Amino acid sequence: MIEVRELTLRYGDKLVLDRFSLEIPDRGLTALSGPSGCGKTTLLRAMAGLAEAESGAVSGMDPARTAVLFQEDRLLPWRTVSQNITDVLPRGRRGETADWLAFAELEGEENAYPSALSGGMARRLALARCTALGGDLLLLDEPFAGVDQERTARILERLRGLDVPVVMATHQPQVLAACDAIIALDGPPLKRV
Repeated sequence: MIEVRELTLRYGDKLVLDRFSLEIPDRGLTALSGPSGCGKTTLLRAMAGLAEAESGAVSGMDPARTAVLFQEDRLLPWRTVSQNITDVLPRGRRGETADWLAFAELEGEENAYPSALSGGMARRLALARCTALGGDLLLLDEPFAGVDQERTARILERLRGLDVPVVMATHQPQVLAACDAIIALDGPPLKRV
């Protein structure tokens, strides 16, 4: 079980997390659902160790063994689709690049640059890069923005098959319906509803 205990975090005068606590299953797909701006992204960033909380703690996970997909794709524009994947793989795993491109249904785009991709394709590349990086936990912020429903359903099943816990912030009803657990949130400050 991943446990968030009494986290407090603010940006300037804006209190985003106020002694916020939550238990997250340590297996399957878990969705964080709530309106834009309620604090879902801040919670993911705090869990990943990328936003420093004033107080509280996260246990049951190691930020150093966690892969994060940000809301922005953060692709390297001077690297090809294939290179964006190989850049995160250790030398001994570079042969997996084609598998990760297939995971995101990007076969045939290996030599394209991110600027030549549609928004949904770029999002799938960012997701493939994140999952290829690996780790014990995936934290995904709006992983299927711009991705069609049929492809989203197929990739969700592939995510489930990775056999690591996946926590994702999403608004998409189709994604929520495919998850094993849904945590409804509101805020700020962030709270369960």
